[in-house]
Amino acid sequence: MKLSFSINPVALREIRQLVRSKVITVGLAAFPGALFVFTMLAVSAAMNGKSHEELMFGDGIASGPLDMVSVVTVIVASLGIPVFSTIKAILETKRNSSTLEFTTALTPANIVGGRLVATAILMAATIATAMPFFIFSYLLRGIPLSTVFLVPLMIFTFGLSAFAVSLAVACRPGAVPLKIIMTIGLYLFILIFGAAFTFAPIHDDISPAFLATSSCLQLAVVLVFFRAYCAALLSPPHVDGERPFRRVVFALFLLSSPFAFFDYISWSITCTVVAGTLLTMSALSPRAVPRAARGTAPRGFLRRLLSFPFTTGAVPGMLFSLVLIMASCSIFTLRQCLSGEDVEHILQIWTIVAEVTFAPILVGAVLRRRNASEKAYRTAGWTMMALLIGISILSMMAEASDLDESIVRMLPCNFAGITEQPLEHFTSYGFLLLFSVVIIAVSSISEFKKYRPAK
Repeated sequence: MKLSFSINPVALREIRQLVRSKVITVGLAAFPGALFVFTMLAVSAAMNGKSHEELMFGDGIASGPLDMVSVVTVIVASLGIPVFSTIKAILETKRNSSTLEFTTALTPANIVGGRLVATAILMAATIATAMPFFIFSYLLRGIPLSTVFLVPLMIFTFGLSAFAVSLAVACRPGAVPLKIIMTIGLYLFILIFGAAFTFAPIHDDISPAFLATSSCLQLAVVLVFFRAYCAALLSPPHVDGERPFRRVVFALFLLSSPFAFFDYISWSITCTVVAGTLLTMSALSPRAVPRAARGTAPRGFLRRLLSFPFTTGAVPGMLFSLVLIMASCSIFTLRQCLSGEDVEHILQIWTIVAEVTFAPILVGAVLRRRNASEKAYRTAGWTMMALLIGISILSMMAEASDLDESIVRMLPCNFAGITEQPLEHFTSYGFLLLFSVVIIAVSSISEFKKYRPAK
């Protein structure tokens, strides 16, 4: 009989290493003792100065011990474990210490999924160890029973999401500036996208069941996103490894589109941040369309045209990201027009898109035209980071100075100026968006001509 269920071999190997690790054994043994000490200190502080009647018949003293248990659990489960697992993954993926998993038939998705499963099991075991102290806090009265289960669930969600981000940063080779840009963008993805999922239907009193459901949904989205992303990073250069990842991003974009009509600002910012991060990475990457992707291209022109943005490579990635940015901003614009609200928000978001997309696209186009080396792309990444920080600081300094307001409002990265005078700001910088579209269109047409099916 065919085996219908099998354990991921990478997850099994990781779990065996965790069980044999002295650091994990000592940590799990010392964790309950640390929780006991900190919980007793919190109980003593909460009881200090209260009479016997207040302790027996008052509102309870559970908030202090609950906060202490939550903080300690967050430090260990959501910070310590992700850092430990990430360092372990970095050390194992070095050339001089790579194991047999990279020479077997395992796919990059199997490797990433196995590490996520092993870390999730370790994190769940740590949080389960802390559950008696959460229940003890509830017995001290002052908190609802749902909080005892919601707080550990959200700690688990944040911790595993943080590890997914750290693993994505660890998997990306070279280019420290791109790692910094990617880390900032992906953390914004977790925070804003999670908030959009959690609070999209705005209620005055959100039920615990809704919070639990939204937290699980957020975790599922994050894990699906980063599993596909890390697998794309670990794929060999000659393989079309980014196609599954871009399909996942596009699917999440479509599934989350209804939220644009609830919390449209969070949704639009989230999609723009994610697409902008991917755009920057594609524009500042020398990677070309691999031969495997060109050989397996669809034969029909329409199917080939639709599949091209999902193909691995810098130019298809720029096209794919720009399409997502345009679609999210267009849905935002439609939402604003249907609701009859002020059009200033429309001008603001399109101006921000113009300023964000222009620089990486222009730099990437120039480097690609000159057939620059990977070192040139890394240098461009450092330069862009420095310019972005410098212009932002100058804009803030100019805003706080006595310069003419008409000059201050026109400075790039001056979001206060965009808010106060959106029409003038868009008039000054809106042409950048058109220029960016032209650059990507010309590059895409040139690259698409080489995207031919195998004969």
